[in-house]
Amino acid sequence: MFFFAKGIACCYRYDEDFRRYVGMLPDNFVFRMRVLPDGASVTVTKKGDGITASSGKELTVYPDVDVCFKNIEGAYSFLTGKKSFAVCLAQSAFVIKGDVSGMMTVSHMFDIVGSYLLTVRTLKKYDRALLPRTAGVHKVRFMTVFGRF
Repeated sequence: MFFFAKGIACCYRYDEDFRRYVGMLPDNFVFRMRVLPDGASVTVTKKGDGITASSGKELTVYPDVDVCFKNIEGAYSFLTGKKSFAVCLAQSAFVIKGDVSGMMTVSHMFDIVGSYLLTVRTLKKYDRALLPRTAGVHKVRFMTVFGRF
């Protein structure tokens, strides 16, 4: 979850399409993805024109969208690219609480992050869509792993 949160921040910094999707979200939008009962979590917050992503559990407000994976297997399948967010939803791997319309925008943002962080071979193996990558793939991957958070 930590590297996924860093990937979100890097895609916002370097990818124009990703920034456009973030712009569609309402101001002060809070999204949280976590593993039940007390597993890892990612919190994405949009404030003004910026976005922050954190992997900690420090959340003082109720999120607009809260995605709760039922177990670690479902979260692992999503984060490693074996299943898309839509497939996880169809297989009831998680529960969504909150605004579902905001969830659809966030879901496409996850597809963009996945197309940067996962290799083409992995995307083809698991029948995932390879979205256009307007920023440098190696730059995003390098900054995700070695950049400051």
